[in-house]
Amino acid sequence: MTDATSKNRCLPVSEWPEPDQIAWALALGAYDAFDETVGLASGWAGSTQDVMAAGYGRWLNWLAQRDELDAAKSPGERATRARLQAYLETLQAEDLAQFSIAGRVKQLGRMLQMIEPAGNWVWIVRAADSLHRAAQPKRERRDIMQPPEEILQLGLDLMDAAEQDRFRTDTDRAVLFRDGLLLAFLVQRPFRRSNLAGLTLGQNLELRVVWQIRIEDDDTKNGVPISCEWPSGLVGALERYLAVHRETLFRGQKVKVDTQALWISKQGRAMGDDAIYCQIKSRTKVEFGKAINPHTFRSIAATAIAESSPEESAAIMDVLGHGSMRTSERFYNRAGMVAAGEHYHRSLEAHRTRGDNRGQS
Repeated sequence: MTDATSKNRCLPVSEWPEPDQIAWALALGAYDAFDETVGLASGWAGSTQDVMAAGYGRWLNWLAQRDELDAAKSPGERATRARLQAYLETLQAEDLAQFSIAGRVKQLGRMLQMIEPAGNWVWIVRAADSLHRAAQPKRERRDIMQPPEEILQLGLDLMDAAEQDRFRTDTDRAVLFRDGLLLAFLVQRPFRRSNLAGLTLGQNLELRVVWQIRIEDDDTKNGVPISCEWPSGLVGALERYLAVHRETLFRGQKVKVDTQALWISKQGRAMGDDAIYCQIKSRTKVEFGKAINPHTFRSIAATAIAESSPEESAAIMDVLGHGSMRTSERFYNRAGMVAAGEHYHRSLEAHRTRGDNRGQS
């Protein structure tokens, strides 16, 4: 019987059929001007390669759920028009956002172009483009949004409960603290979930007088590097997590795994973006009655900045790492962007202080 977890699973590359693994390895190899079948995906940014492979992994998992993942067939032989139509209907039945559906279809088409270049897959990419043009945003996004100060307070409360509740196991307390830190961090630094999951000690999160985050352009969606400080109000929580709770989570390892990933699972391994996605939705569902997905944190931050400082709403693009503004506009508005971002974070801290004062009265 198929459960929801396996149904929505993204099949990792290591579990792909051998022909698909070989074809993907060739696509990632060094580009060869004299061999048009090699290195076609080597020019993609690392983050793009990961996203595309994840989209293809979902397609393969869908085939596996239908007992149609024939390892003896090539990737192109499996991608019939009838199957693509059935795949699209499945995605639509799952009530995914229309933009997400278009993205899934395009990922599949682009991957097939990379791993089976002899085939004609333009029709899939064009179908995805048509779906994207017709897509409408899901109306319920604003319905699930919560004031950022309330999400921040939830994160702080979870961390406080982890420290105070001595009747929980050490592992449960570590998970609780980790999730609280995740929420409190994300509402102040609304990264895309791949960048959030990819935070790694010594690589893109380092203590240099202050804790600095640096994500290179190859690992961002728009090719623009991210450079910022860890939120100052969460430095103590970060250092507590690293010294105590993260170490506790490593005890869950059955086999020693060497990782510098910031976010560690209950099993002592690096958390993937899907695991982080589920934890954030689960915690917010319990607190607010509606699950908030990580991407909505970006809308929450954008809305808060626009509403608190409308004349500086261009700062939204700076805080969220959007890259569609012209270079001249970015330099011209830099002072306003920084001011609006600081205003947003001051607002969060002010709400937190007022909440603390209410608790003492």
